[in-house]
Amino acid sequence: MTTRALRFTLLFLLALTVIPVHLLAQATASGSVQGTVTDSSDAVVNGAQITVTSLSNGSKRTVNTSNAGSYRFDLLAAGKYKLEISASGFATAVSNLELMVGQTVTTNVALKPGAASQTVEVTAENALIDTTKTSVSAEITPTEVQQLPMVGQDAADLAYLAPGVKIADSYDPTKNRYAVLSVNGSGGRNVNVTVNGVDNKDNTVGGMVMQLPLEAVEEYHISTQRFSAENGRSEGAAINIITKRGGNQFHGSVTGFFRDTALNTDETDPDGHGGTTKSHPDYTRQQFGGSVGGPIKKDKFFLFFAINREREHQAQAEDTSSYEQLVAAQPFFGSIDNPSATIPRPFFETRYNGRADWIFNSKQSAYLSYSSQANNSLNDQSDGTGDLNNGNFTVNHLQIANFTVNSLLNDTTVNTFTAGFQYWNNLIDSNISSPLVTFPNPASFGTNTNVPQQSFQRKWQFKDDFSKVVGKHTFKGGVDYIWNPAEGGFFEFSSTLEIDFSQNPTDIIAAYPDSFSHPGIVSGMAIANGDPSFIVATKQLGFYGQDDWKVNRKLILSLGLRWDKDFNMIGGSDIAKSRTYLDLKTVNSPITDPYVSSIAKDDNLDFSPRVGFAYDLTGKGNHVLRGGYGLYYGNVFQNIPLFMEQMANPTVFQTVLSLSSPSDPVPGTGLTLGEWRYGVDPMPTIPAPSSELAPRSVGRLIDPHYRNPVTEEFNAGYTWAINQNAAIEAEYVHVLGLHINRTINVDQRIPIGNAAGDCCTRPFDAPYAASSISDRPPASVRVEEAIGREHYDGFNLSFKDQMSQRFQLTANYTLAWANAFGGGNGFRNYPKLATAPFASWEWGPTPNDERHHITVAGIVDLPKGFQFAPILQFGTARPYDLTNANNTLNTGGGTAIGVVVPKSDLKNYFAYAGNEAGAQNCFYGLGQPADCTLVPYDSMRGNAFFQLDTRLAKSFKFGERANLQIIAQAFNLTNHANYGNNFGHSISSASTFGHPVGFIAPASVIVPRATWGELGARFTF
Repeated sequence: MTTRALRFTLLFLLALTVIPVHLLAQATASGSVQGTVTDSSDAVVNGAQITVTSLSNGSKRTVNTSNAGSYRFDLLAAGKYKLEISASGFATAVSNLELMVGQTVTTNVALKPGAASQTVEVTAENALIDTTKTSVSAEITPTEVQQLPMVGQDAADLAYLAPGVKIADSYDPTKNRYAVLSVNGSGGRNVNVTVNGVDNKDNTVGGMVMQLPLEAVEEYHISTQRFSAENGRSEGAAINIITKRGGNQFHGSVTGFFRDTALNTDETDPDGHGGTTKSHPDYTRQQFGGSVGGPIKKDKFFLFFAINREREHQAQAEDTSSYEQLVAAQPFFGSIDNPSATIPRPFFETRYNGRADWIFNSKQSAYLSYSSQANNSLNDQSDGTGDLNNGNFTVNHLQIANFTVNSLLNDTTVNTFTAGFQYWNNLIDSNISSPLVTFPNPASFGTNTNVPQQSFQRKWQFKDDFSKVVGKHTFKGGVDYIWNPAEGGFFEFSSTLEIDFSQNPTDIIAAYPDSFSHPGIVSGMAIANGDPSFIVATKQLGFYGQDDWKVNRKLILSLGLRWDKDFNMIGGSDIAKSRTYLDLKTVNSPITDPYVSSIAKDDNLDFSPRVGFAYDLTGKGNHVLRGGYGLYYGNVFQNIPLFMEQMANPTVFQTVLSLSSPSDPVPGTGLTLGEWRYGVDPMPTIPAPSSELAPRSVGRLIDPHYRNPVTEEFNAGYTWAINQNAAIEAEYVHVLGLHINRTINVDQRIPIGNAAGDCCTRPFDAPYAASSISDRPPASVRVEEAIGREHYDGFNLSFKDQMSQRFQLTANYTLAWANAFGGGNGFRNYPKLATAPFASWEWGPTPNDERHHITVAGIVDLPKGFQFAPILQFGTARPYDLTNANNTLNTGGGTAIGVVVPKSDLKNYFAYAGNEAGAQNCFYGLGQPADCTLVPYDSMRGNAFFQLDTRLAKSFKFGERANLQIIAQAFNLTNHANYGNNFGHSISSASTFGHPVGFIAPASVIVPRATWGELGARFTF
C-alpha cells in the first residue's frame, strides 16, 4: 500500500468515526434500550419524555421521542433499570427491565389517556428476544453466573451454554486449569476476550489470559459468529466480561467451596488394550473468598471489592516401571537421582478485583477497575516417568485494569474514553541444575528438558467509541489502539547436558560389574546454548464505523466497516537478521531464492465489511428473521515467528553438542562416545554459543506473502417468541477460514530416482554444497505460510424458557460439520507431504468436530428453600488421526507422519506396518506403479461425550436481605468415563490401535474423569 493510499484510508475511517479523542465510548461493555411510543389508536407520540434510571446507583438519562415516536439509549451499563414514559395528556408509564451486555432491549409502550400524575405499569416485550440482534450470540445472566455448577468457579465454563461451543483440550500449560472453548469446531485459540472492554487476549498462543474471581463477574456476552464492527481482532468468537460495581445499598458475599478425595469416585482408566483399571488419585482443594460493595456517597461514589483464594494439593502417580528403574539407579547416582512413587503437584492462587465508580453529574461518570491473579505450582511439566529433581516450579502473575470516562453530550450523543492496562508474566523453571540422565524405559532424572522458559506481555490500550442517534439511524464509531512495548520471553530446551543410556538400570546392574561406568552403554549426549530470548514491541490499531438503521418499525439494518492494522506482529523487524534468511541469501539458488525474495510485512488492507438485518415479521416482537455477512481478521500469534526471532539474536540458541554414534568424539576428553565412562572420565567440553547455524540444524522463516487469518461468515435465522417467557431460535451459520497457518518444510526429502529404494534426499543439499557455507547444510527449512483453509457449517436450534420466577431452562442442539486442511490447528500445522499441502488426504474433520451436540441447563427453585441446577452436555464422537512411530515416507523432520495404504484397500491400515521401504516404493512409484495413497486426516472416531453436572442448594434467610446457601455439587454425576478421541492411533502398536489410552482433553485438570463431589456455602447480604 502506498503512503498516499494509506493516508486516504485513515482519513476515510476517521470520517466514519468523526469524533474528538475525549468523546469516545466503550461499546463492547454495554447495551442499549429502545422502543416506540404510541397512543391507544396506535398513532406515534412525538416528544414524549423517556427517562431510564439505574436501580443500582440512581443515575438517570432522558431523551424525547422522535417524529416517528421512537427513542433509544446507547452505551448503557449492564444492569437493572426503571423506564418512565410521560407525555402531555397521558398517564405516566413505568417499566422495569434488565439489560445484558451486548443486548438491545425493546420496550414499545402504548400510552393511555390520563393525568401525568397517574402511573401505569407496562411490561417490556419478550426479554428473551432481542429484535435488533443480527449476530449469533448468547448472554450469560447474573443468575446463571451465581447458580449454575462450575467445576473451577470460573465463569468462562458457562460459555458452553452458547450454541456451537464445546470443551477443547488445553493447547498450552498456562491454560490447563481454565476453560478452553472450541467455537464452531476450532481449537480455542481464536477467541478474543475483553474485561470491561479492555483486551484480555494472549498474544503468544491465543485464548484468554486473565481469570477473575467469580464474585466479581456480573455477566458476560459471547458472540460465536457474525458480531458487529465494534468487536475486532478475532476470526473466531468474542467474549465481553463485565465486573460488578457498588450501588446505593451495601451488598456482599462470603463463599467457601471444598473438594476432597473422599467425595470422588474411582476413575476408570483405560489400559490402552481395550481394558480398564481403577484408580483413586489423592486430591484436596479449598476455595474461599467473598465480596463487598456499597456507597461512599449516595448517588455519587461507590466501591466494590471481591477476592478468591485457592489451595490445591494433588499427587501424580509415577509410572510403576519407571519408578522401579530410578530406585535401582539411585545408589550409584546419589542425590541427583531422587525417585518417588508420587510427584506432588500443589497449586496456590489468589484472585481479586476492585472497582470504584463516580457519578459527577447527570452527564458525566467514570469508573476504575483493577484485577489481579497470581498463582504458583510445582511439577506441572512432569510426565510421570521422572524423579523429583525432574520437576519444576511455575509462577504466574496477571493484571488487568481500566479507567473509563462516560460523557452524555446531549440527549442523542453518548461518548466514553477508556484507558486499559494488561500484564502477564509466566515463568517455568527449576531450582536444580544437573545433567539430565535418561533410560529407554522411559525413565529420567535431573533437570527437566523443558526448563527454563518464560512468556510475558505488557499492553497499554486506549479505546474510544461514539454513539449518535440521528432520526432512524444510530451511528457508532471508534478507535482502538494497543501498544505492547515488551512482548516475548525466552525458551530453552536441553539447558543442561543430557546423557542417554542405551539400557535400563536393572539390566545394566545385572550385566556389568562396573555398572553405569561401563564403556559403551552411554548412547548419546546433547546440550543446547545460545541466546534463547524472543522479545519484540508490537502495536495494534483499529477503526470502525457502524450504522444501525431502523428502516421502519419492522426492519433494522446493521451496516459496519472495520479496519485493523498490526505492527511487527509477524516479527518483520527480525527477519533480515535471521540466520536462515541470511544463509539462503548466501546460497543464492533458484530453488531457495523465492523464500528470501522479500521480507514479510504486516497487513495493510484488513478491511472488514459487516452487514446484518433483523426483520420483525409481525411488528410485535414474536417472529423475527435475522441474518448477515461479514469478514473477520485475527491475530498472528507470537509463537509463529518465535523460532525465527530467536535466530536473529547475536548468538543462536541451538543444539551445540549432539553425539549419537559410538565413534563420535567426546570434546575435551580424547575419547569416543563408545569409550567414554560415566563417573570416571571427564564431562565433555561444551562448545561456546555460536553466531551461525550449526550443521543439520532446523531453519525457520516467515513466508514473504504471509497474511493475517480471516474468516468469511454468514448466518440466517428465525426466532419465535412462544409466549412472554419462552422462545425458540433456529440458525444456520457458515464460516470459511482463509490464510490459516501451515508450516512447510521446503527442504523436505524427495525421491532421487525411479528405482526401488531411491528415497530420499534433501533438495537444498546441492545448492548448499556449491555455496560458501557448504559446511552447514540444514536438516530442514520450515517456512510459516498462511495457506490453510477451514470450513464450518452448522445448524443451531435453541430453546429458552423462564416459566416463572421459580424455573428457567436453556437448551441447545447443534448439527455441524467442521473440516480443515491438516486439522486447522493454530500453528505448527505440518502437512504429511510438504510438496502436497492441499492433497485430498490433508482435508478432513477438525479434532473438535462433533456431528451432534446438545447442551441443557436449568435452575429450579424448589419448596422450603431448596434449589436444583443441572448442566448436561452430550456430543457425538470426535475424530482422531492415524500415524506411525517412524517417518513412513522418509521426508525428514518438519512433516506430519502419514499412514500408507493401497488404493485398492483404503482401510488396510496395517498393510505397511514396519515396512517403511515398501511403503515408500508403493507411494512414490519406485520400481513399481504408484498404487498407494495416504489415509485422510482424522479418518477414525472415538467415543461420544456425556457429562452431567448438578448443583443442589438449600437457602436460609435472615431478615429481608441476608441469605445463607449450603451447596452440594457433583460434576460428571453419572461417572461416565469420557475418553473422547484419546485413542491409540499408531500402526506401530497393533495392541493399542483403536483403543482408548486416556481421557478427553488430557491436559486439562478441570474436565472430570470420574464423579467429583464438592461442598460449599455462600452467604449474601
